[in-house]
Amino acid sequence: MSVPEGRRLIVGIDKGTTVTKAAVFDETGNELARAARFIEVLSPRRGWHEEDPAVSLRSTMDAVAEAVAALPGRASDIAAVSVSGHMTGAWLLDETGRPVRNAIAWPDARTLDTLTAFEASPPYEEYLDISATSALPGMTMLLLGHLARHEPDVIARTRYFACAKDYVQSFLTGRVVTDPTDVSLMPGDIATGRISPRLMELVGAEAFLSRAPEVRPSGEIIGTVTREASLATGIPEGTPVANGLGDAISAMLGTGVVMPGQAVSVLGTSWLNQMVNRYLDDDLRGVGWVYPSPDGEHWIRCLAHTAGAGTFDWAVRTFCRDLAGGAESDFAAVEAEALASEEAGHGLTFLPYLSPAGVQAPFKDGNVRGVMLGLEHGTTRGDILRAVYEGQVYAAMDCYRRQGDDLSLLRLTGGGARSRVWRQTFSNALQVPVELVTTSESAALGVAILASVSVGIWKDLETAVSEMVRTVGRVEPDPGLAEPHREAFDRFLRAQAAARELFAGFGRAGNQGKD
Repeated sequence: MSVPEGRRLIVGIDKGTTVTKAAVFDETGNELARAARFIEVLSPRRGWHEEDPAVSLRSTMDAVAEAVAALPGRASDIAAVSVSGHMTGAWLLDETGRPVRNAIAWPDARTLDTLTAFEASPPYEEYLDISATSALPGMTMLLLGHLARHEPDVIARTRYFACAKDYVQSFLTGRVVTDPTDVSLMPGDIATGRISPRLMELVGAEAFLSRAPEVRPSGEIIGTVTREASLATGIPEGTPVANGLGDAISAMLGTGVVMPGQAVSVLGTSWLNQMVNRYLDDDLRGVGWVYPSPDGEHWIRCLAHTAGAGTFDWAVRTFCRDLAGGAESDFAAVEAEALASEEAGHGLTFLPYLSPAGVQAPFKDGNVRGVMLGLEHGTTRGDILRAVYEGQVYAAMDCYRRQGDDLSLLRLTGGGARSRVWRQTFSNALQVPVELVTTSESAALGVAILASVSVGIWKDLETAVSEMVRTVGRVEPDPGLAEPHREAFDRFLRAQAAARELFAGFGRAGNQGKD
């Protein structure tokens, strides 16, 4: 598809769990306008996480309209639109694409007991053979099984089950279509990228099989903006809409990570460690999540470890009460103390497993807990802080070392990416360059990159990424610290093995006498 001269703007929509955002980018990735709206969360029962699809759609279209209106006279330059959305969950639509009940979003926990029993049953091994991905209570198939048992009346009224981005796309185009990235976390058949009848049978959702949406390749033009959608957004009627991506994959693409050996760590509440791989390693079957890459040629594995912001906040609260105010100057002072301690040479080993959930990746162990080894009279507060920083990096390093391809480039995003200590430690421990990206809307940029290729602005994703993603700063590894970090990481792994043995049964012992 050729793009007329001048029509070189792309709209990226990111339908988030709590905030929905829209951004307009030019062909070189410059963000020209952005708008956002909050999503109202409904909790009719404890542990339920729902939203009114019609209300969320209006909020999303309002954000798009505001972003487009911020560029007066430029709407005719919009070459394409694409949508990213939070993955899995259950959006039930009728023949016309209208919702038949509230949407259920991924944080919903109503199937938790069912999932616990399923994971302990023999069919779970078959589930892993087909999906290769860890199960979550809010996964589409589990939710459909729950609805089939507890709300069977919705089956007859449902024509399609879908995910968040699919619903937004259906309004834009009048067509209900999903893509292989969202299917992977429903989950579907990882080998085919299709919805699996056998998986639906295993979780009791087979009654919904005839309600499955059409699965089309990510980036395929699935329709054009309808008159109704044009009036709601200001995007010209007839503008091509490219089939989008699940938000985890879109955000990864928006950081410029597309080739095997490249990775991105999102340093937030939990740390999401995502890497592009040529093949899947069976040793990690059932740990983390597996997605096809946007071009369908590689695999992306996401290993999320819980040693994120909460672990760092605990260290600051516990050891730096004089610096726990949250101001930038306080953060800088914490960094300075850590930097005063010798990198990989302070003699401490810290296991950052402070979450009550234990460890979820690269192995599952709900019992293991945090450990600090090597304390002595001469240990300083800076040494302890440095050990906390390094322990969290080693937990991420543990995730990457278990994947198939050798890591060649790491990009960081999320709040923790502003830390000089983490940037340096990642680079030196992994012995790879570490880069930061400029955009704060990586998911919206990711689908804009995808759409730019779909309409022929750029010939392929690799070229589009090179033209549309910008980095701010690059940290090169210090070869002289390779061996100290290798030795420190070896101690980390040995401490990890000992802790897993020590804390075996911890959950049972620790919960005695509790509800």
